[in-house]
Amino acid sequence: MSPALGITREELDLVVQPLAARMDALENSAGDRTGNDFVSVGEFRLFKWLGTFALAAVLGGFGLLYEQVSDLRVGMERLHGELLQEMSGIRERVVRIETILERKDLPRQTER
Repeated sequence: MSPALGITREELDLVVQPLAARMDALENSAGDRTGNDFVSVGEFRLFKWLGTFALAAVLGGFGLLYEQVSDLRVGMERLHGELLQEMSGIRERVVRIETILERKDLPRQTER
């Protein structure tokens, strides 16, 4: 193998062929062993399907939760803005009343 070129096709085939033969042998003998110690191919496929379904359900639940939290945050920001506007309106009224009282020199509750 030349260090500049990497691995050659022949070297790759020398590694891949035994692995491919072993994989074929394992796939062909997967259903031969029965008993409590081994899982059949059908059971394994069912487990993979159930695991995929559970993962999709969990991720979907997190997506729904994120959407609800985002909607709640937007609602809270809107209510916060409305509250600030209402408080500024009240502050304007208080200042106006104080100005009127100062102009007329009416006695305040604390001066009586």
